[in-house]
Amino acid sequence: MNVKTGIVVLLALLAGPAIAADSPGAAAAGATGEGLLAVQSRTLDQVFVRPNADLSSYRKIMVDPGKAELRKNWLRDTNSQRDPARWVTRTDAQEITDEAAKGLAPAVADVFKRQGYEIVTTPGPGVLRLSPSVTDLYVNAPYLPAPGIQKTNVRDAGEATLSLDVRDSVSGTLLARIIDRSTAQEMRAPATAGGQLTANPADSVTNRFWFDALYRQWADYCRKVIG
Repeated sequence: MNVKTGIVVLLALLAGPAIAADSPGAAAAGATGEGLLAVQSRTLDQVFVRPNADLSSYRKIMVDPGKAELRKNWLRDTNSQRDPARWVTRTDAQEITDEAAKGLAPAVADVFKRQGYEIVTTPGPGVLRLSPSVTDLYVNAPYLPAPGIQKTNVRDAGEATLSLDVRDSVSGTLLARIIDRSTAQEMRAPATAGGQLTANPADSVTNRFWFDALYRQWADYCRKVIG
């Protein structure tokens, strides 16, 4: 599924290191290789669960720091469409990746907390360990401060693949893996006569807003699978 009917992604900048995650294909193959079985989901692309695992019996979670990885050649492709004065540097690209990783764990933890889960920081009985990551991230309109008036309108913000590994925190046993590919677009944007979303401004404020909205929407889908 490429387009969700809810809130989805927009990505932009700022701080904190990230580590590259596995590809979706490798993640799915790894899930089945570790004894997980695919189950149907109306909201998520791929859901794998260990047979007889009672995920709903867990009411505490710990969330690992998020990981993120830009799509291969994203920097080259992005700069090929921009004036040299507005080229994205490798440092800028790293900041975008870092920001994608930085906001992931807090958003996931907050969604689960609002649904009654206790957030803990150490393994223990009845504690799930969640490991979220973003791969193949493509940002359509990265916002970079520069002299002069800048205005960028986009029909969608980009796309990304999100994945979540769910483990028993004590044994380390992989209980579930969730993989989902989403296209970033503002659902509330006005539509044209043909039913297409109109272009919307992209800046640092909207980027951060939709970045956080993506994670929260996705985390809620994952929470429903687990709970």
